[in-house]
Amino acid sequence: MEILSLVAVLCAFVVAVVRFLVRQKRVLQSVPAKRIPTLLVGLAGAILFAATAHIITAGEPKAAGDARPEGKPAVKTLVTPKNWPEDYPLPRVGSNCVACHLTAGRELTAAAKNFVRSVHDMQDMTCYDCHGGNTVDDVKAHEGEFGFIGTKKSAHIAGCSECHTEAAEALAAGPHDWDFSKRINTEYPMCFDCHGNHDIGNPPADFKLAAMCADCHDKLEKRFPNLASVVNDNDRLWEVMRQVRNKNLAKSEPVPPMFQKEVAALRTETMQVIHTVKEIPADRAAALNKRVDALRTELEKWLQSAP
Repeated sequence: MEILSLVAVLCAFVVAVVRFLVRQKRVLQSVPAKRIPTLLVGLAGAILFAATAHIITAGEPKAAGDARPEGKPAVKTLVTPKNWPEDYPLPRVGSNCVACHLTAGRELTAAAKNFVRSVHDMQDMTCYDCHGGNTVDDVKAHEGEFGFIGTKKSAHIAGCSECHTEAAEALAAGPHDWDFSKRINTEYPMCFDCHGNHDIGNPPADFKLAAMCADCHDKLEKRFPNLASVVNDNDRLWEVMRQVRNKNLAKSEPVPPMFQKEVAALRTETMQVIHTVKEIPADRAAALNKRVDALRTELEKWLQSAP
């Protein structure tokens, strides 16, 4: 059906071109009569070549560059380790990375635990989507030939920017912009300083964005009072969000459906405000904080009524 449709389109195109040439008398008059058949034959040949190439390549697999060198990633059945918290879920994707890290112990297992129900876990991503590595052979999992970058900060920041282009552009427009591909500069914040790494979207209980800002900006509320109010309201919202997520952690999406749209919208708008690191108008801050407060109130009501 695809080939027949292509032929029909090409035939219609040829007819349209011929009609166009016939109407363009000036163009035809400038071409010797004996060359017109040659031009039409050339046009038909070009169209025939394009059609043949499409037919030959139809159904061919994608280029090798679109696939991993080791082939399709392995999918493993994850086994809950003995020291795993009771009723605590496992990551959604059973990659070879997660299967190994679950029993590796200490900080290696902590990475898998923190990843559970993070933003990336809920998008069915897994370790090798950011770290690279062989997704089939455990022995070669950390080999550079399979794109493994380990914990190299500059490489991970580049990876963040490739996916989160809007956030990267907003950050580049503000005073926090720094080219980390040249060298790491601890005077400038990196993505994971504020967002975390494995626990993105699921920050630990002691995390406060205002505290992160205060590491460098000890007079943030005096210099940027409206921006500071957005940061503080965001922290108050996430105190409640943690309670909601912890209560629903066993579910594939911890945030109740009726709140998901507004949570996503507020995350985006808050990001646009905070990443530029510039003072914003008081009315914009007030409007944003009003929505955040309303959402927090509704989430608190949900917590009180939830079984």
